[in-house]
Amino acid sequence: MTISHTRFLTALLRESPAALRCLIAAVAAFGLIITATSSSHAQQALSLGTAESFAILGGSAITNTGATTISGNVGVYPGTSITGFGTVTLNGASVVHNHDAVAQQTQADDTTAYNALAGLASLTSTRNLSGQNLGGQTLTAGVYDFSASAQLTGALTLNGQGNPNSVFIIIVGSALTTASASSIVLENGAKAGNVFFVVGSSATLGTSTAFAGDILALTSITLNTGATIECGAAWAQNGAVTLNNNTITACTTSAISGSGLVTVSSILPPWASGNQRAVGNGIDAYLSHGGTLPLPFLSLIAFSSPSQLAAAFTQLSGESSTGTAQAGTQAMNSFLSTVINPFGGENRPFADEAIRRPLIVKGPLPADPVAPEPRRWGVWAATYGGEDYASGDVFGVGSHDRSISTFGYITGLDYLVTPNTVAGFALGGGETRFGLLDGLGGGHSDMAQAAVYASTRINAAYLSAALAYAYHQVSTERSVNVAGLDNLAADFSANNVGGRLEGGYRFALPYVGLPGRYGFTPYAAVQAQSFFTPYYAESAISGSSTFALAYNAHTTTTTRTEIGDWFDWSMPAAYDSTLVLSTRTAWAHDYWSAPNMSAMFEALPGSNFTVTGASPPRDLLLASTVAEVWFKNGFSFALRFDGEFAEHAQKYVGTGELRYRF
Repeated sequence: MTISHTRFLTALLRESPAALRCLIAAVAAFGLIITATSSSHAQQALSLGTAESFAILGGSAITNTGATTISGNVGVYPGTSITGFGTVTLNGASVVHNHDAVAQQTQADDTTAYNALAGLASLTSTRNLSGQNLGGQTLTAGVYDFSASAQLTGALTLNGQGNPNSVFIIIVGSALTTASASSIVLENGAKAGNVFFVVGSSATLGTSTAFAGDILALTSITLNTGATIECGAAWAQNGAVTLNNNTITACTTSAISGSGLVTVSSILPPWASGNQRAVGNGIDAYLSHGGTLPLPFLSLIAFSSPSQLAAAFTQLSGESSTGTAQAGTQAMNSFLSTVINPFGGENRPFADEAIRRPLIVKGPLPADPVAPEPRRWGVWAATYGGEDYASGDVFGVGSHDRSISTFGYITGLDYLVTPNTVAGFALGGGETRFGLLDGLGGGHSDMAQAAVYASTRINAAYLSAALAYAYHQVSTERSVNVAGLDNLAADFSANNVGGRLEGGYRFALPYVGLPGRYGFTPYAAVQAQSFFTPYYAESAISGSSTFALAYNAHTTTTTRTEIGDWFDWSMPAAYDSTLVLSTRTAWAHDYWSAPNMSAMFEALPGSNFTVTGASPPRDLLLASTVAEVWFKNGFSFALRFDGEFAEHAQKYVGTGELRYRF
């Protein structure tokens, strides 16, 4: 069953006194006012029963002169006078209701709707038109009001801005009068079924006026000779409806009814992004299965131009959710790099052969005539922090620039199993933060990490491996201001597992004029991760939860292949120490299985859609610089700086490490 906007309001307000707040919330959907409304109110049944089909409704009487054609029901209440209907043609299944229960109910619905709509003038308005003639005006969807009377001389143009679901509400404080041959012109998708005039006293349509839309008048309505109402109604509360050779055709569909909707996705402009179209398709899927849209969704569609609707869908898409897995993956990258290479990962030679390197992680040791120290245990601590930036594709998929920051701290304990093999474990913690440009939301996570690792050396070659796990307690938050200001948040836990395998071979370099020793180590590595996000749903921490999303469980898998080389230089330093400087250049190729999330509006079951975030880079240039100092007493420390560079992304990470061998 479909109903017009006015009839929908009547039914809704009749069903619940609290529904006025829903009406205000609906108007607020296009940014005019902010008010609170419960989700239960927003989902009231949109049904008016028998009143939906009325074209003419009088309070005291209905009179007709000449050949009038009416398509729609006719009713009068509390009056009983219907005259001149011998020359009236009633099309289709139109029925006349004279002072019966149906007419009584319809009049009650009309009164309730009139009171609610008239009240909008003081609550909110797109524009006050007092003192202006409607003729010559071009209005877009919205609420317009006159403090006193209104005159239409000539043509009033209603511009739907390409949205066939756009709604126009015109509130007149006293009388509405149209001059002869006046008209309402509908363009760019505007429909007569979505046009409503609320008149504070009486309405008079001049001779041959071509009117469009519903008229709700407090007193009476007069249609002079030849006046027509295309897809509309004439409802008078207290007075009479007077007809004279007219044609009135009732509208039974409207954007606000939901069932009269043109597909939402078809309203979007041709340049709409993939994410915007995905949201529209999700809403269409809900409607195609018989769903009824809550008021904020209806009003958003009714009062928005295609470009405004596209901008609103950007907010509604929940793109910020795609940052969770990407932030967790970046944190795991730093964790694995630090664990598998506790002091930078380079092949460190011995400048002073009397100083045995405490931890063999990579690469060979040069011939060492000095017996190794009996220090087999090592304890170490490290901290890292990084920033990651990726550019979005606003005009394609619809993604936005994304930033990620990570911070972590790690402690580890390892044991020199053989002179050339070390094994250990590490525990860590920290946090990630992620967000989108333009205030489209973000989040953070507190994480706990654990890993086991091992490294072995065979002559000049090395092989290292690590397996890690991370637990994330994630909080997300985003703001939606398409219907007031709604702050939506979610809390959930996520899990991440990853591993890295790396090997290389160190070549000693000849003396180049500077003291110390030099080495060159080509290496290759492979790394894999899986980040598991559970099903979770948002809730409103302020405002309404109408636009809250629920996200399906999702697994993001990434693999990295890496080829590069390290260059190292070591030399003796003061206080029985060795200084080691290293640099790295490498190429990495990343494969991401799915940098997106599947979402659904909680208020619209079945409205599933996929939102895609900024794509992580596939090919990257890696660069590193490391400075280490090793002391003969078993202490050592290191500072490391890493950069990753791609065409539309870059990442920077700094790491500090302290170690003691005993």
